[in-house]
Amino acid sequence: MKVKVNVDRLREGMFVSDLDCDWTQTSFLLEGVLIAGEEELAELQRCCNFVYVDTERSHDSVIPDLQTLAREPAPASAAVSTKQQAEKEAEREEKHFQQALQEARPVHGRTKTYIETLLEDVRLGNSLDTNTARELVTEITESITRSPNAMVWLSHLKHRDEYTVTHCMNTCILAVTFGRYLGMDKDALELMGLGALLHDIGKMCIPLEILNKPGRLTPEEYEIVKTHAQKGHELLVSKGGIPQESLDIVLHHHERISGKGYPHGLMGEQVNRMTKIVSIVDVYDAITSDRCYHDGIAPYEALKNMYDWISEDFEQELVEQFIKCLGIYPIGSMVQLNLGQVGIVVSASEKSRLRPIVLLVINSKGERYVKPKLINLAHPRWREGKQKLEIRKILQNDECDIDLPPIIQDESLI
Repeated sequence: MKVKVNVDRLREGMFVSDLDCDWTQTSFLLEGVLIAGEEELAELQRCCNFVYVDTERSHDSVIPDLQTLAREPAPASAAVSTKQQAEKEAEREEKHFQQALQEARPVHGRTKTYIETLLEDVRLGNSLDTNTARELVTEITESITRSPNAMVWLSHLKHRDEYTVTHCMNTCILAVTFGRYLGMDKDALELMGLGALLHDIGKMCIPLEILNKPGRLTPEEYEIVKTHAQKGHELLVSKGGIPQESLDIVLHHHERISGKGYPHGLMGEQVNRMTKIVSIVDVYDAITSDRCYHDGIAPYEALKNMYDWISEDFEQELVEQFIKCLGIYPIGSMVQLNLGQVGIVVSASEKSRLRPIVLLVINSKGERYVKPKLINLAHPRWREGKQKLEIRKILQNDECDIDLPPIIQDESLI
């Protein structure tokens, strides 16, 4: 049970599961916090007027207080008004996502076609069209500015045999999404997005038998693969007209703050902020994708792994911000609900990230829906009573037989 509590009545031992503001406005790394002392109390009082406390996850010592608070009735008129507002907001959010997705699909499709052509031109030694790349990055940026969730959902349209093409697109989408979250302006987003879209162009200069090798690379083969950053940079410099900020991303996206990256072994502040951002999303998309030599892992598992790698590879503040950007239930996550249904997170709710929009594909009996059901868990109808639905756990990719790309491609489903 969840109880609405004014912040001045919070105390140690209570587990706060929802806020009256966005979690991103707080300093908490993940959504949902157990109040352990004055630090958590002060931060909640700074950001909120009231919160929701989960009685099941709170310490036993505070249960009597929460039971008392739960019996205190809210003014009837205010309760009705709040519920009606919540219903309208949830329905509006769902429609907004569907409209944004409809607008994003053509941009995503054109970008895929362009990258396929561009990479083939590199392999054949043809002249390169980078003007179209600029135009497409502008469209992607505008789409993400309107609604980032639609493009991030489409970034999960991945096929093992198209890895390099989809990876270039997804790195651009995720970089712009993350940059927007960080408050970067439009010009900076487009410069970063261009570098991200073109960051792996040099891989087309690597022999296919090495690039697509299903097993572990030999040390000699790995040294050849590492040349792709330099080769891509040289290609784009010779083409001309690519901004220096974008070129730097292509050249240095494999540098690491420890100095153990390549091609120049740069350390710390020697790597600029845009390149650090692209490096983070580059790794995130790579490890969540199926490739010729490994299966991708679940988004949530990828974020946990990347947090563990901070000391060697990434700037801590940026990784923590990236985790907040994607949320506790990243888009594309397979989740099981409390009544047994299995679904896919398709859109992160801006005001209630613990209750995202989910596409249900398996019912409570373990049977496939004839047509998947799109529900916004933030809607009041799913918050209480017999219909109450909430996410019980995130599933690993091998725990459910769900093939995501056909679901994303089927425009009739969402």
